[in-house]
Amino acid sequence: MTFLVNELSQICTNFPLREKVVIVDSHAIGEQINEAFIKEGHQAINLKYKTVYDLAKNLVELHTDQPLNSLDHTVGVHFTSTLLTELKEQGRLRYFREMEITPSFSHAIYTTIQTLLLAGYTKDTLKKDAFITGDKAEDLYEILSEYEKALTTHQFTDKAALIAKALEFAQIDEKAAYILQSGLNLSHLEELLLGEIIPEYGYKLPLAPVYGINPPEGTSIGSIRTGEPTPLSFLYQQEEASGELDLCIITAKTEEMEVKQILEKIKTTKAPLDECVVYYTNADSYITLFYHLSQKLDIPITFGEGLPVSFSRPGRLVSGLIGWIQSNYSVQAFLDLLNEGLIVLGQDAPSKSKIARLLRDLQIGWAQERYLTHLDMEIDRLGEKLIQVEANNSYENRLKDISWIKDWFASLFKKLPPLETRMNYKKCLTGIAYLLKNNSKMSSALDEISKVSLLEEIDKIISYADESLASYDVFEKVKDLLLSVRINKSRPKPGHLHVSSYREGIYNSRTTVFIAGLDNKKFPGNSSEDPLLLDMERIQLGNKLPLLREKGQVNLYTLVQVLAQSTGTVTVSYCNFDINANRVVNPAFVFLQCYRLIAGNKDAEFKELASLPSTIIANDIFEDKDYWDEKLISFVNVQLTEGILNHFQNVKDGMEAETARHTNNFSEFEGLVQIDETQYDPRLNPEKTLTAGKLETLAKCPYSYFLKEVLRVRPIEDVSFDANKWLDPATRGSLLHSIFENFYKQLKGKKAKPVYALHVDKILAIAANLVEQQKENLPPPNDRVYLRELNDILACCKIFLKEEERHCENYNPLHFEYSFGIGETNPAIITLPSGEVKISGIIDRVDQSNDGSYHIIDYKTGSTYSYKQNGAFNGGRQLQHLIYALAIEQHLNLGAGAVEESSYYFPTVKGMAERFIRKQNSTLRTNGLDILEKLVDIIKNGHFEMTDDENDCKFCELKLVCRRHFYDKDMLKLKQSNQKLKGVRAYD
Repeated sequence: MTFLVNELSQICTNFPLREKVVIVDSHAIGEQINEAFIKEGHQAINLKYKTVYDLAKNLVELHTDQPLNSLDHTVGVHFTSTLLTELKEQGRLRYFREMEITPSFSHAIYTTIQTLLLAGYTKDTLKKDAFITGDKAEDLYEILSEYEKALTTHQFTDKAALIAKALEFAQIDEKAAYILQSGLNLSHLEELLLGEIIPEYGYKLPLAPVYGINPPEGTSIGSIRTGEPTPLSFLYQQEEASGELDLCIITAKTEEMEVKQILEKIKTTKAPLDECVVYYTNADSYITLFYHLSQKLDIPITFGEGLPVSFSRPGRLVSGLIGWIQSNYSVQAFLDLLNEGLIVLGQDAPSKSKIARLLRDLQIGWAQERYLTHLDMEIDRLGEKLIQVEANNSYENRLKDISWIKDWFASLFKKLPPLETRMNYKKCLTGIAYLLKNNSKMSSALDEISKVSLLEEIDKIISYADESLASYDVFEKVKDLLLSVRINKSRPKPGHLHVSSYREGIYNSRTTVFIAGLDNKKFPGNSSEDPLLLDMERIQLGNKLPLLREKGQVNLYTLVQVLAQSTGTVTVSYCNFDINANRVVNPAFVFLQCYRLIAGNKDAEFKELASLPSTIIANDIFEDKDYWDEKLISFVNVQLTEGILNHFQNVKDGMEAETARHTNNFSEFEGLVQIDETQYDPRLNPEKTLTAGKLETLAKCPYSYFLKEVLRVRPIEDVSFDANKWLDPATRGSLLHSIFENFYKQLKGKKAKPVYALHVDKILAIAANLVEQQKENLPPPNDRVYLRELNDILACCKIFLKEEERHCENYNPLHFEYSFGIGETNPAIITLPSGEVKISGIIDRVDQSNDGSYHIIDYKTGSTYSYKQNGAFNGGRQLQHLIYALAIEQHLNLGAGAVEESSYYFPTVKGMAERFIRKQNSTLRTNGLDILEKLVDIIKNGHFEMTDDENDCKFCELKLVCRRHFYDKDMLKLKQSNQKLKGVRAYD
């Protein structure tokens, strides 16, 4: 850069007061040249940096009174997508008729349009014979025609039109001194404009020469002027190399290690951050790594190409909103947004945990109408409860929270469109903009920038987006518009490390340069042709259209130009292993050339690079995992000190737990706990009420009971959309219970007994009505699934009725869904030898036999697998028949022994109306009370061991919490020493 700066300084000295215009490809290049100029201690008056677009705009504004309405890229792509869709629907496309009009295809066509227009072509001057087929030529003609109409209709001026207009007013400007950047990347129209403005004696800033590589082909205006060579000018002509070389190479196992080695070198050399720059060959591989390390280590970094919008909260909110709408407003998708802290609800909103619990409790699942319907139903239910009972804070608080949630969603759903086959693009964008403005969480400057950028993108397009599209197309367009936004693009700043693409590095003036990503996958890149505008077509069209087959050569020349132009320390690096593909990655040839130059051996081969050191861990500790990585790969056993463990309390706790789990002793990590008897023992706590289900869980696996009832661990129960399923087992079972209950209540009102021939239509009508109600509350995914499950329910009703006709010859149903200990009803009391236990529950049915005894019936809609005719208790796992018999006798004052039978009844297609009857004789009751006594003692002693039968774990919801399957079987057997549980297991 020194030679270039001196040349620019000389020009400024020659023309101290005259306007001096440096013509550059971009303002970023202008800033880089100016920064180098100032750093060298130079200054000038009237020195300006302009692009060709700036010159054209100035000319047009100077000679016309009409305001310019410049076409934005985003709007241009939208117009292109719209016109492509219309052309396809009208059957006016032939070559592209089979193409799906996707955002990526629209971008590609828009780029092709701009390429042709800037090459000087219009629909009227297009060389149709230059294309491989007439159909392709005609399609491009139609596309250009519609594009030009769209610009006229909306009164937009694109870049090509602006330059064409400027050419009408262009003339040689003798007043200003024009200075050209070397290697200007000019289109045909831009070159024509410069030729009309710049005198023949214009100036051109020199660059360090690159030997051994052919420079990109260019005209006199766009050619490269060379100055003095540097040591790296000879990278590809090493036999003539001269000068003092300051070049280093780095190899790493992963891109992360590559980045950390770069930071380590900056730290070791104590190079000022604002004298360091990192250029990458692939943004996706390095930007994320640099960004996250900068956040963890508080390193100030500027990014030349910006950051993905997804790095910010508003960006993730937009992504999550799209997913939420696509999932038909799944509750879980909304809770993911809420729990990630992306949505602000307001100061008067319920807590996140409360909202999550309420939405799940109401079994909303998905769909806008389900949110509002279920919330309204709960509001009505709570209102009725408050009328029935006196002041109740619990009901009042729940009603307040539910009302707030309902109002919030109602307001939101007025903005967001329902998921439909076809949706309005504008309404979708409007809804997203509403949430961004009012509910997006802001916690950093990056978030603020992101929010503004996203809203600006929406604002650009919103007035043209009022169109109905297939829902898939709407979501794809929204993603393309918003999730492709780059934020926080920045020039190099004082005090900051700068990270950017190597293509932006030719005019860099920083003294410490790193170039990352020099493997053969990332560099020099794919040189495949553009399928929309083939190289042979570009040659036929002429006007210096760039050839895509030369792209790799251009990339190579650009990179070596960056190296040659660098005046300080240069470090090149590459990652030699692809973790995802699990294979070795080879370096790019330019990396080998760097190695050859350093080694002084121009004949060195790739195999010599394999011997270069390539560590898999960072030599310095940048984050916690670097410390642990070093310990993990060490061949020496390291005893972690107490100080280290205290710093990582989670590791310390984990080691303590693992140590305890690998001993033969039963410990608190397997369920041996000091428990407050007065709180958890139902004989000592009059407020403690148990259920048959909880006692069966305790008998099946005490550890499961401990997790659920003591630690209060709950699996997340979500109602999720399944295209092949409607009702989950619990909902289906509850629906069948309601059908049977309603049917019998109607018969009892008429004092009739069930007769299949007389009552089949009645029960089927009841079933159809309740299923229809269920359908309104929980819409089925499709008619096919609905009819399949409806027919299964109706078949169950027929089986039930046939069996009931036979059963009721000897029995009379008395009570249906009889509850105790629920709501305002008193619990039942079971008296054990050691005290009383309160029980709550709902008995499906209580029948009375012709001889006056009672029969308890429990409907089962699942599998009969674990039920046997002769097994009363199944090792304590089936206690409901006994508990309900004792409970109903006490609750109805029937007297001991009034219930002679209890049965598990399977009135389903799968169960075929099978009954498993348990005779409630004195032996069964004596044994049952002993089981209950032992189970309650397990609670009292805090001895909650894991089940002794792994079959109990098959359908357990808490498998991953207890981790029983990780234990060695023999060790687990030693831990299972509770004689109380062994005593329970003795009862079959």
